[in-house]
Amino acid sequence: MTNLSDVLWQDLTRDEIAEARDAGALVVVPIGAIEQHGSHLPVDTDAKLSTAVARHAAVRTTSARVLVAPSLPYGFSPHHLSHAGTISLRLGTYLAVLGDIAASLAETGFRRIVFVNGHGGNSAPLKSKIAELVSDGVPVTGVDYWAPADAQWIAMLKGKAPRFGHACEFETSLMLAVGREQQSDTSKIVSRIRDLPPRILQPWVLPGETADPIAEAKAAWPPIFQGDDVGYHGDPAAASAENGAAILDVLATRLARFFDEFAAMPIRVGRTAPGVARRVSDPLTNR
Repeated sequence: MTNLSDVLWQDLTRDEIAEARDAGALVVVPIGAIEQHGSHLPVDTDAKLSTAVARHAAVRTTSARVLVAPSLPYGFSPHHLSHAGTISLRLGTYLAVLGDIAASLAETGFRRIVFVNGHGGNSAPLKSKIAELVSDGVPVTGVDYWAPADAQWIAMLKGKAPRFGHACEFETSLMLAVGREQQSDTSKIVSRIRDLPPRILQPWVLPGETADPIAEAKAAWPPIFQGDDVGYHGDPAAASAENGAAILDVLATRLARFFDEFAAMPIRVGRTAPGVARRVSDPLTNR
């Protein structure tokens, strides 16, 4: 298993980074958000978790060399701005920042770039930006850190809302596990979640209502957490550090597999008109 000190971009010199690039290293950029997570989790939860999962995955790869770049903590979070603690980029600013990061890495010679996302509100903007970047010749993809292993970790949840939510059992368990790993005091989180009731319906469903045609149809609507909202969706009281550590292991193992497989697959970038699309050399074989 690779040492963490060997994968952190900010700990390396330019010559060490260039050596990794020339050997075909994959660059991973964790992205998150600074936003309210109810009264029990810190506002940097999304940024902290995307970074932790990316780092755990980077040291578990079996064939790909991975460098984990410094995380982008700010994301697209206008639906949380009713609450103190939220810092959101405007959509255009957010897309521009993603583009500048990816273009910088490609300009300096990296042939595989992965954004590892930790905030649901970033997902749709990220996908649209990646479509543009790849069409323009930049070899970049993006993945929500929870998505590759969702068939596994969802079955591991213990509470009454077994799904990805917000400040939910899943995120709370992971924060407890990461905090324990980093020897942080997580007692405040434990005490704050003890009496929180499960919240099954999305925040867009008004109090007293039960019908949710938006969720049933998987239609587009932002989960705006209004100023009088509790700020979470799910069952955080069911969280535990022990289950969080088990889930983190599953997430990192599956994400590491994705890193290995994406690093090895031949890809083409650019538009599909004859003579425009070009192949990006396989960094593992230099084909």
